[in-house]
Amino acid sequence: MDSEEAEEMRLKYARRQLGSNADRYAEEEPQLDSDGEEIKEPEIDLSAFLEKQRLSDSGPVLSLTLETRDDDDEIDHSLAHITSRQQLPSQSKKGRVQTIEWDETLEQMSREKAAAEANRDLKERFRAKANTLRSTPMAPKERKKENNIVEAPPLPTEAPIKKDPRTEMQDFLDDLLG
Repeated sequence: MDSEEAEEMRLKYARRQLGSNADRYAEEEPQLDSDGEEIKEPEIDLSAFLEKQRLSDSGPVLSLTLETRDDDDEIDHSLAHITSRQQLPSQSKKGRVQTIEWDETLEQMSREKAAAEANRDLKERFRAKANTLRSTPMAPKERKKENNIVEAPPLPTEAPIKKDPRTEMQDFLDDLLG
């Protein structure tokens, strides 16, 4: 393809640029004749064609002649009974009202259903409770043994014991890292 054909194809299949949603519903103006009236296409008379269809559909003779011909293997003759005739509407079950008498068996089934639903709800509640218990720990976390011993600060009446700077720095780093 040359560049002109490629450009035509791109424009033909490219996404349309619509200014607004109203452009989507814009209708072409009808063509007007010399009198200013709209030009309408003439309607095609299909009555003769439909009459021929009715005549060809009415005869089972055609289906018999088609079945006798075995020279054309590509035709499925099992579908010959299907025609373009309108079928009679099937009997609709819509609108028929049926009443059911409430007896002891229905009452028992209703009780069994209620018991099964209650049992199912109870099991679901226990499963949900078990899932929440599994996700949260029951016992408090164990404390580290080294944190059990806490050194009390010196009392204000006592004179502070001075440590050498190296020991103080070591304690500071231990507290920082630990």
